[in-house]
Amino acid sequence: MPPRPRPRRTARLASVAALALGLAALAAAPSGAASPSGAASPSGAASSGAVAAGAPVTAATVKIVGNGTARSCTPTALAKAVRSGGTIRFRCGPTKVAISLDRTLYTCNTTTCRHPWEDPSARVVAAVVIDGGDKVILSGAGKRGIFYANTCEESLGWLDAHCDTQTTPHVTFKNIVLKNGNATKGPARFDSVGGGGGGGAIAMRGGRLTVQDAQLRDNRCMTRHSDAGGGAIRVVGQRATARIVRSTFERNRCANGGAISSLQAPLLVRGSTLVENTATGSGASSGQGGNGGAIYFDGTAQDVTVESSTLQRNVAPEGGPGVFYVSNDRTGTLTITGSTVTRNTGASFWTGSTRSIFFLGKAFVRSGSTIT
Repeated sequence: MPPRPRPRRTARLASVAALALGLAALAAAPSGAASPSGAASPSGAASSGAVAAGAPVTAATVKIVGNGTARSCTPTALAKAVRSGGTIRFRCGPTKVAISLDRTLYTCNTTTCRHPWEDPSARVVAAVVIDGGDKVILSGAGKRGIFYANTCEESLGWLDAHCDTQTTPHVTFKNIVLKNGNATKGPARFDSVGGGGGGGAIAMRGGRLTVQDAQLRDNRCMTRHSDAGGGAIRVVGQRATARIVRSTFERNRCANGGAISSLQAPLLVRGSTLVENTATGSGASSGQGGNGGAIYFDGTAQDVTVESSTLQRNVAPEGGPGVFYVSNDRTGTLTITGSTVTRNTGASFWTGSTRSIFFLGKAFVRSGSTIT
């Protein structure tokens, strides 16, 4: 008989509740009430539903980094292009190039990174697509996270008081390698995405994320923390489903969610491979983490789907070396279909006979899958 999960070692509500209460208070704030960081908004701005003037920046806006040589593809040029959105492509020469970042890339919510009621020229950044064309490696050099976005970050420009419901910017990484990102500490000058932080390669609060035909390897974040996570990816408070498609995660590590961590954000992993990722904490959520070797989820009604994917040789000393899923109010569903979730190790508690999975929620739906 598998051991029963220890009550205090399942995911706790504290960080989720705090995040939800903070966002609810912001959404309900009347004119002139406190802004996301506590500063007062201009009269009428917080509740007016104001949007930036002019046409939004979409994926149709194309920017080119580089002039045909590897040397021209600098971190400075890339950071400038990413900040205000559009589709970023690279002209770095005929061979694959590695760009070692000297700063964390970020995308603002408006083109000027200012609130639209303060800057009428600001336009909404609807999308940013970073397309490596299968020739670009972005490296955090083991010193910094690779990318950061936060719809409730004041210095990135609020659109209105309802930053918690915002589905822009839609951030897409495709045909690219993201490696050696380090989110042990959050990016300088910025707030955290919440819940303790994380996201060695990609850290996002709000907006929407798509990762397609990408490789994420050897990224990390804090070694021990009760809730923080996402050695490669951390998504927080998203309304639109984060989509991970035909991508590979290898040797990423963090306190929870060695590869991917989601806090109140729906998630789809399709046609992807997650191998040798590690949750490095211990003591679970009442201690210092250790849940979710490959995938970690903590939230409420948000669903997580793993489809046509392989999760193998991932490690978590506590729950869910393959997938750790907790819906705190038991309204969310975990679905695993057409996938292989085997040879994941280290669990001290699990669900049923599947040591790879720890699940608390409305329904655990599995079909056409091998799960051990």
